[in-house]
Amino acid sequence: MAKNLLNRVLSRFVEIKPGEEVIASLLFLYLFLIMFPYYIIKPYRDAKYLIELTSARLPYAYLLTALFMGFFVHFYTKLQVRIQRRVLIISSVTFFALTCLLSRWLFNLDLSWMPLAFWVWANTFVVVLITQFWILVNDIFNPREVKRLIGFFGSGGLFGGILGGLLTGLLGRDMPDIVLIIASGLLVLSIFVVNHIFIWQRKKSPPDDKVDHKHRERGAEQVKVGFIDCFNTVRKNYYLKLLAGVVTLTFIVSTFIDWQSKTVIDIKIERMDEKLEFFGFFHAALLVIPFFISIFMSSNILKRYGIRVTLLLFPLVLLLCIFGIGYRPEIFVFALAIKAGDKSLSFSINQYVRELLYIPISPELKYKAKVFIDMFLNRFAKGVGALILLFLVYIFLPPENWQWDWRDKVQLVSIIAVIFIGAWLLLNLKVSKEYTNIVKQKLDVKWDRGDRLVAEKMDVDYTKLVFDTIESRERSSVLYAMHLYDLIKQDKLTPEVRKLISYKADERRVASLGGLFESGETTLIPETDDMLGEEVLEKEVQEIMSLDVYQEVMKGYIDKVLVDKTNETKTSKMEVAKAIGLMESDSPLAQKLEELLEDESPEVSKYAIESAARLKRRELVPGLIYKLDNPLTREDASAALEKYGERIVGTLSDYLGDYDEDVGLRKEVASVLARIPIQDSADLLAWELAEENEDMDNELIDALDRIRSGQPDIQVQAEIIKTKIFKEIKRYYQILINSYETKSEVKRPEMSGKLSEDLAASMMNIFKLLGLIYPHEDIFRAYQNIRTATKDSIDYAVELLDNILPKDIRDVIFPLIEDLSLEERVKKCRVLFKAFPKMQ
Repeated sequence: MAKNLLNRVLSRFVEIKPGEEVIASLLFLYLFLIMFPYYIIKPYRDAKYLIELTSARLPYAYLLTALFMGFFVHFYTKLQVRIQRRVLIISSVTFFALTCLLSRWLFNLDLSWMPLAFWVWANTFVVVLITQFWILVNDIFNPREVKRLIGFFGSGGLFGGILGGLLTGLLGRDMPDIVLIIASGLLVLSIFVVNHIFIWQRKKSPPDDKVDHKHRERGAEQVKVGFIDCFNTVRKNYYLKLLAGVVTLTFIVSTFIDWQSKTVIDIKIERMDEKLEFFGFFHAALLVIPFFISIFMSSNILKRYGIRVTLLLFPLVLLLCIFGIGYRPEIFVFALAIKAGDKSLSFSINQYVRELLYIPISPELKYKAKVFIDMFLNRFAKGVGALILLFLVYIFLPPENWQWDWRDKVQLVSIIAVIFIGAWLLLNLKVSKEYTNIVKQKLDVKWDRGDRLVAEKMDVDYTKLVFDTIESRERSSVLYAMHLYDLIKQDKLTPEVRKLISYKADERRVASLGGLFESGETTLIPETDDMLGEEVLEKEVQEIMSLDVYQEVMKGYIDKVLVDKTNETKTSKMEVAKAIGLMESDSPLAQKLEELLEDESPEVSKYAIESAARLKRRELVPGLIYKLDNPLTREDASAALEKYGERIVGTLSDYLGDYDEDVGLRKEVASVLARIPIQDSADLLAWELAEENEDMDNELIDALDRIRSGQPDIQVQAEIIKTKIFKEIKRYYQILINSYETKSEVKRPEMSGKLSEDLAASMMNIFKLLGLIYPHEDIFRAYQNIRTATKDSIDYAVELLDNILPKDIRDVIFPLIEDLSLEERVKKCRVLFKAFPKMQ
């Protein structure tokens, strides 16, 4: 009951599914109890440092933090291997809670080095605890779940930051020392929340800790795990290198912005209590906008615009802010605006999308990469930024040169920041593209088109010729001899084929033309050392068949055979049809194939079709097309027309668009066009698909899919296909809604099978259509995993589509494929079905 109530409450703010309410709430509270104390500590850190060391020495703080994090990460990776994650996180929180109290006592001793040490400690605090939080999120959720929920539990951290900043602002002027005690107490509370998260995780699934007991027993491997191992993990992976580059540029720019804003604030505000009060309220105010963005907009922004656009949003906003402070550094509002732009998005959209980029990475790479990138590299980047600032502030524009003041330095840093933001934008585009490839690798190809597999793995014509040769041995020695000659002509009479077709050769001897192959041995085909060479034989036969005398004799024989309508001449007609195919294309006898194509015997027609395919005479094309209507000759006629190639595409188009022709024949013509994969074929099929002839839709869609699967570079007219996609999706909605309403009124189990088939066929057509205008392999990889795989594979398939398809298509297709209950799916389909006239 309590869980249902919690689910109903949360569902008003976030798209949450049953069973997710507990873990989402725990993660919300966990991040809240990390960021609340941090935003108490952060204003205290800033105020203490600026009062005692001034903004001029900020680069030293950035640099020292970067150096310290290098040693710390090496130490931390050793701990990560030896300690279970639950123990590691709780131990880390306990350590920072105790050292927070210790820091308060040390500050009372007025130690000169304490502000710098506290700066490094505070940065280590946030890096370690935030990285541990996001690693835990990566363990629990897949990309689709994160996109729905990240805004909610991320807003917990922002809400905590707001309260922490407000509390510091309120207490900073009168009771500054008490704030660190409050921060320590909040960290202690977070320990209980962390423990409950691991209890929930253990109940829901087996523990998936990177380091288990077996790892702790493998001391030899533990020695290898450290800073260098984490570095090599990133260095050897292209995607991780891109991520590392993005993070590096992000924090270099952030360092510039932090220095610019603090320089202006340090000049405008002088007293310690005023600084502490200002920073407290300022940091709280900074988080108000990202809090509302996080809880109400972040998931929608990610869904609506995708990862690529969302990645570009943060640097573009900072670019605008940098133009402002670079133009007029003395205006205090610009200093506040640039810091607000940095923090409002870095702790909301930018943080969320960066964490989303980690999720498809395998666990063994992910944990090492996050430790190196999120713990070390972001602080190292700040160190690089500090070195650049030191060069600009103290070398390029030295303080002793009084013609340069702080305004000039702020402007110069703005110019350098613009250059880094340009590089950052380019890397963001690359990493978003590579993210799609990483998601794709999570999806296995389950099957391929049968016709494509056959074409790739088998020479159909050769196989048919061999079997026809074997079959003809029992029917006619003339046919057999011509088949042997055909094999020789095509240079395919291999030793293996010789052995196969000569099996039990003593049962028959070849006469007539077959005498050329006859010998006194038991085999019908002796070795070529004892006979004419195959090349010589081919030349001799061709010369004989081209003689005018031979042509006259054959013409008389063919006329005699064709006049005889009795069934006894069937074999003779087969021999004639085969013989014509061995002649030259310009032979007058080739005209006789038209009559042989019309023969009632499918066997005679098949030989005539085979010869027509060899000669490729245009006048034979209509006869071949009508042979598509007969199931017995359909495949042979299709193969023959395919051999004509692109020169008969126009003729096929005439039959395809002729509504007086039988629909079955037109469907087969569409299939033949698919076997001639050129741009004209695709255009003709697409134009016919636009004619709204539902009887032809399945065949036209399949034909276009066959072309695209073999030739992905061929383009299909997008407007025609998009219109058809929407209509097919609408049809799917209609089938689903009607079937749901029918089942609600009366149970009809006999209909369920057909309805299921109709839905499956419609879904297949939708994805075939999508594959015509979007990357074909990616679309079908996603489709196959949606149809046959596990929940995680389905979610990754949807995530892949989310990065391929435009928003208007995503909005209408995702309700069909996402993990929804039947009632919820039907409800969404009803709403979208009513909105379809407006959407098209």
